[in-house]
Amino acid sequence: MPFRQINFKDILFDPNVQKFCVSEQFQCPNYNHSWACPPAAPYSKEKVSKFSKFFLIYTKFNMIEYVKRQKRKYPNRSEKRIRNNFYCKNDIREDLEKEVKSFFEDFVEHYKEKLILWGGHCRICEKNGYKYCSYDDEEACRFPEKIRYSMEAVGIHVTKMVKALDLDIEWPPKNYYYRFALVALR
Repeated sequence: MPFRQINFKDILFDPNVQKFCVSEQFQCPNYNHSWACPPAAPYSKEKVSKFSKFFLIYTKFNMIEYVKRQKRKYPNRSEKRIRNNFYCKNDIREDLEKEVKSFFEDFVEHYKEKLILWGGHCRICEKNGYKYCSYDDEEACRFPEKIRYSMEAVGIHVTKMVKALDLDIEWPPKNYYYRFALVALR
């Protein structure tokens, strides 16, 4: 299971990161449609600083093998379509969820509280049978104890952090896609 214990100082916070979700060049479809995304997501440097142990958990998704499997399954699909994040994102996210679950199954130290920050938007409502977050209905979060903020949504500059930690990743991704989660414990 790929993970690395890091220090709080290794987590690179920048309030401007929350603006990455909406700019002239890009607008995330979840921006202003989820309690876990900006502008509703809180800048969380102070909250994260209250934890004492930090683990960066990551997956290395082999896109070459994924393309081969998909080509066998769907011979008429183009490689460009197969590589499109819209089509492969669920497989990549599931890998990360398995890694986080495995981390907690193997982690034996006692902790009173945990905080998990994910890559990507919160999908708790979807996993519980709802079609979308309650945000657009102007209702409170249905699952506040389970909400999944992304690292970027709370102000963490993931790309800079990963590069500063000197993790061996391919950026921009061509052959491997990487997903990251930050686990904070106290």
